[in-house]
Amino acid sequence: MPKVKLTDRFVAGVTAEAGQIDYFDVGAASGLFLRVSPNRKAWGLLFTRLTDGKRARTTFGTYPAMKLADARGRAIELKSGLLNGKDATAAVREIKSGLADGELTVEKLGNLFIADRRQRGRRTSDEMERALQTDVNPVIGSIGVQKLRRLDLARVTDKIKARGATTHANRVAALLKALLGWATDQGHVEVDVSHRWKPPAETAPPRERAFSDGEIRRFWHGLEAGKLGRWTVELLRLCLVLGTRQGELAGLLRGEVDLERRLLRIPATRSKNGRAHDLPLPPLAIDILTPVLEAHELPAVFPGPKGLPMANTAIARAVQRSQEAIGLDKWTAHDLRRTCATHMAQLGISAFDVGLVLNHASTTKSTVTTQVYVRHDYLKEKEAALNLWSERLAGIIAEADTAEIVPMSKARRRYGLQRRKSAA
Repeated sequence: MPKVKLTDRFVAGVTAEAGQIDYFDVGAASGLFLRVSPNRKAWGLLFTRLTDGKRARTTFGTYPAMKLADARGRAIELKSGLLNGKDATAAVREIKSGLADGELTVEKLGNLFIADRRQRGRRTSDEMERALQTDVNPVIGSIGVQKLRRLDLARVTDKIKARGATTHANRVAALLKALLGWATDQGHVEVDVSHRWKPPAETAPPRERAFSDGEIRRFWHGLEAGKLGRWTVELLRLCLVLGTRQGELAGLLRGEVDLERRLLRIPATRSKNGRAHDLPLPPLAIDILTPVLEAHELPAVFPGPKGLPMANTAIARAVQRSQEAIGLDKWTAHDLRRTCATHMAQLGISAFDVGLVLNHASTTKSTVTTQVYVRHDYLKEKEAALNLWSERLAGIIAEADTAEIVPMSKARRRYGLQRRKSAA
């Protein structure tokens, strides 16, 4: 098992005339390997099984569909799960062997469902598991799946709605439908009782919170007073600067940041829409990332316990703890993304360019022209928009109430923005 520092050039050029060779990466993602055979290249991970302590290998993607940077990110995510006791292969085997010990309950079915999703590398497994443990199992977890009724499903969502979380109730309803649909396909149940079940009809209005200039100042300077860890503070500030989702930045790896080229990449494996996202780094982002990367040598830019990337739940809890100290009422990390987009629009940046920064799939897939024919990375457009917002934000946090709102005509001259016409 040869060990090499995997590079894009090496991965693209390496071949095998016969058999297969596993090339192990000596970089940050220890355990990652590239399996090369005459007709295929696959990514894999060498890990220690939690059940018996033996070393095992698993593959999770192929090249060139999954690039090196994405594979390294996925390997870190898999290792994070393994260190937290989520050995998916062993979990599936143990749960299946335990089904014969008694009735298959909703809780056991949920465990099997989550283990199967982890085995297939689905990114939302942790979120689904939390919803099952928090909202489903306490209400119907002990009920045998063959005895389950639609009324039982309604009990789950009604309890969530009663605490005012209508949107979450709809998400849990969708989870229950997915769980029971999967159970039917796998033969665990004969009838899917969620078929034609109508989940909560009411939907909560979308959040509209976008910080004012004064609220931005309170947020920026109040974070440290909120007793948050250093990495959490800098991560949340970067969310505001770049308009990125907290989960996409929480998993940020050192190899995904290029300070020399002033570029940050969110790999497809961590992007919400499954598309890699390159973001030019404006001055404020460089000011945040440079000291962070100099402060430690861990693979995760914003490390949590054991040096692994911070969990979304930990960030959400930190935000909740800091509300009173910061002096902002009921804000969420996603409000930072909305604030970034809103202020960009106020600066006269086009909706198209704002969508590029936010990595909205609809921006470049709204027409046949942009979806099929346009093969442009839009880096210059994103750079101009982010530089303009960074300049404005720097003025706000410096307590310059009269910080310049640059007319768009002046901004185009300063940053090279072009007037954009709608694609036909």
